[in-house]
Amino acid sequence: MPRLSNPTLTCKRPIKSFIQRRYLATRTAGDSPFDHLPRSPPNRKWINWKTTTAFFLLGGYLSYNETLFNLYEKYTAIDDKQTLTNLQALQLEYKLKNLPIYQKLAHPKNNHQWFKLLSWENLDRNVLDNQDLSVKTQSEYHEPTLTNRTLSKPGGILIKPVTFHNIETDEGVSIIHAGYRLCGYPFIVHGGIIATLLNETFKRNASLCKDTTSNLKDDFKVENLTINYKRPTFANQFLIIKTKTKPSEQNDKKHIVLESVIENEDGKVLVKSQAMLHDTGRATNRSKEKQKAEKRWW
Repeated sequence: MPRLSNPTLTCKRPIKSFIQRRYLATRTAGDSPFDHLPRSPPNRKWINWKTTTAFFLLGGYLSYNETLFNLYEKYTAIDDKQTLTNLQALQLEYKLKNLPIYQKLAHPKNNHQWFKLLSWENLDRNVLDNQDLSVKTQSEYHEPTLTNRTLSKPGGILIKPVTFHNIETDEGVSIIHAGYRLCGYPFIVHGGIIATLLNETFKRNASLCKDTTSNLKDDFKVENLTINYKRPTFANQFLIIKTKTKPSEQNDKKHIVLESVIENEDGKVLVKSQAMLHDTGRATNRSKEKQKAEKRWW
C-alpha cells in the first residue's frame, strides 16, 4: 500500500467522518420527551415532621370539636317562624323580579312567544293556548312530592320556581332559588339535588313541547341522564336552567332528546346536562282507569 506524502490528509478524513456521524437513540412507548428536561429541585423546606405534626393535630382537633360545622350552622341558621318566613319570601321574590333574565323574559319585545308559568303547580299545556284550563286535576298531581312539598321550606326552595316557555322554539328557562339546606358540602348544593331539579325540568319541558303527544308531566320518564359539573354550585342564589330540544334521530312522538345548561346569576355555566325522555303514558292510563272506576261505581 503506497504511503501518502501529506500527513495532514490522513487525519482530516477521520475527523470529518467523526463529526458527521449521527448517533441514534431509542425510547420506549412509555417514555416522554419531557422526562429528559432539566428540573430544578423543589423548594420544600417548610415540609418537615414539625409542620406535618402541627397540621395533623390541628385537623384532628377541628374535626373532633366540630368548630367549623358549628360556625357553618350558625351562619346558615334559618328561623322557621311564619313572620320571618314571609319576610324572607318577599325578599326573594323581589330579588327574583330584578334579575336581568327575568326582566328580559317577563317583558320581551315579542311577548306573544314567551309565557310565564309557575313551576311545580302542574300547569297544563293548554295554558299556552290562552285557555281557561290552567291546573291539572289528576290526583297524582296533588300528592306530596320531593320538590313541591319536602323541599318547599325555608332554606330549601322557599319560593315557587318560575318557568318561561317559548311556544315557537320550545325553549324553556326555569329560575329556582337554592337555599343552604340543599347543600352536601358546606355552601355547595348537593349533586343529587341538581339531578332532581334537572329531572323535573326535563319532564316539564317535554310536556310543554308541541312535538310530543302528551301534556302530562308524569307521562314522561327520563331514560338516561348525563350531567357534567363544570363549576361548584354555591347555595343561597338563583339557578337559571335553560332547556331546549337537541336535534337527534331518536326524536319522535314518543321520544325526545333534551339538553340543559344551569347558570348562576352572573351567567357562568355551572352544569351541562342531556337526557332522553320516553312517553310511557302512565299518568294518562291511571287517569283513564280512575274515570272508568268512577263510572262503574255510579
